[in-house]
Amino acid sequence: MALDVRTESVGDGSVVVRVRGYVDLETEERLGQELTAALSRSGVTEVTVDLTEVPFLDSSGVRVLLDGRSTALARGAVLAVRDPQPVVDRVLRITGVAELLGLPPDGDGLAARVDPA
Repeated sequence: MALDVRTESVGDGSVVVRVRGYVDLETEERLGQELTAALSRSGVTEVTVDLTEVPFLDSSGVRVLLDGRSTALARGAVLAVRDPQPVVDRVLRITGVAELLGLPPDGDGLAARVDPA
């Protein structure tokens, strides 16, 4: 599935990066370039990565999000994700990066459990 990434300014210093498609080894470079470009905009203090239309994210996708977070922190900005699909949310929680990327804590402890099925 091709990756579509669109970036838009939504307010004073805030940018939303809307991602659509699979974020995996084939597409992570494109997302990384878009995150870097968004964080390079003058006056940007917050980048939100909208994952509403991302049905799949693998470890390379996790890495590119963490790289974006590191870049943001180095520039005095914040990078956070929002609205991940259930499968993507689970990947972010199992890998232990959900809260680092701005998602609320998992109240029922599902991140710590692995379903046997």
